[in-house]
Amino acid sequence: LMALAPAGLRSGYGGSHGVFRQTSRLRACSTAPLVPLLPKFPAMSGPVAKGFQRGSAKLGFPTANLPCSLFQDALANLDAGVYVGWAGLRGGVHKCVCNVGFSPSFVGNENPEKILEAHIIAGEQEVPKDFYGEQLRILLLGYIRPERRFDFSNGPGELIAAITDDVATASAALDAPPMNKYKLVAWLMDKGEGATYELMNPDTVR
Repeated sequence: LMALAPAGLRSGYGGSHGVFRQTSRLRACSTAPLVPLLPKFPAMSGPVAKGFQRGSAKLGFPTANLPCSLFQDALANLDAGVYVGWAGLRGGVHKCVCNVGFSPSFVGNENPEKILEAHIIAGEQEVPKDFYGEQLRILLLGYIRPERRFDFSNGPGELIAAITDDVATASAALDAPPMNKYKLVAWLMDKGEGATYELMNPDTVR
């Protein structure tokens, strides 16, 4: 799954949008959202591709990978890091936390190109266990933090702790306004096939 990281290690991400740099200051304000909304919502769909099986086997957080080659031009313009959003799968809508990047913690086995890995968070609706090849829709709403490299010399414990924290942050943010209302976006329930990518306006998305 996500190559996220502890302080003091080499960063594997960027973070160019001003709204991202304001995250810490905004969280300090009691009236600010837990995770600020992105100026535009990246919305992508496609058949789930088989990945490296690292998220499930090594970390305990299985991920669904959308076919990176189909989105590469678009993903190149998307800051590497951890995002929160909604996932549409088999007619249901689920919370998700996604990593966009290269998984730099897996030294020697980094992703050769930027990809999106989504961990679907278990909730009221049961999450299917095996859906390779099925259509998945991801609507990214907010940016949690940049991707960084973890030191695995003492095992993946720090990375697992970071992912656990990201899942908790994402789940809480999606339960609260304004992110909770976007669960009802009709696009997430669309049954169209194939790979698509677009940027949606938060004020007009339905």
